[in-house]
Amino acid sequence: MTHLTSRAYYKARILLVPLGPSGAALVSSMFDAGLREVLIAAPASHPDGVFVRAIDEPETHFATETISDLAASTDMMVFLGSRLEEIPDDFVENMATAGRNQGTLLAGVFVGLGGWSSEPGSTSMRVLRRELDMLVTVRKTDLARDFIEVLKGGTREAIPGKLFQHPITGA
Repeated sequence: MTHLTSRAYYKARILLVPLGPSGAALVSSMFDAGLREVLIAAPASHPDGVFVRAIDEPETHFATETISDLAASTDMMVFLGSRLEEIPDDFVENMATAGRNQGTLLAGVFVGLGGWSSEPGSTSMRVLRRELDMLVTVRKTDLARDFIEVLKGGTREAIPGKLFQHPITGA
């Protein structure tokens, strides 16, 4: 029996953008749970700059890039958090504009979303709905991590060409 592979193997270049302290805590939890091969972005002091590091690098080991250069080297930006009132709206708008200009898919993943009733929270939700292509809310961090793994194209242990195989007969 042979197998027909339904899609080619591909690793998307994912940029996680933690939004506030809750986003940073989620990134840390996801790293502890095994998330690898993604970059992390944080606002720099200059409005057109961003600090970038691999998820497995210490927070003190970062490079500084322009937002547009970073967007050009990214397939998908995933904005990550859980508290709406912590979101830096200007940074989200700048990152989303640069991503949109490059054709980057823009997603928001929120775990246990809170802060709806505050004025900053409701303003941030309007910004997210306007700027992002998709917005996903889940109840647990492991679901968010698994979602990002799927977007990325699988874990490091995935075998190229072995995803979504279906047996075919007569070959």
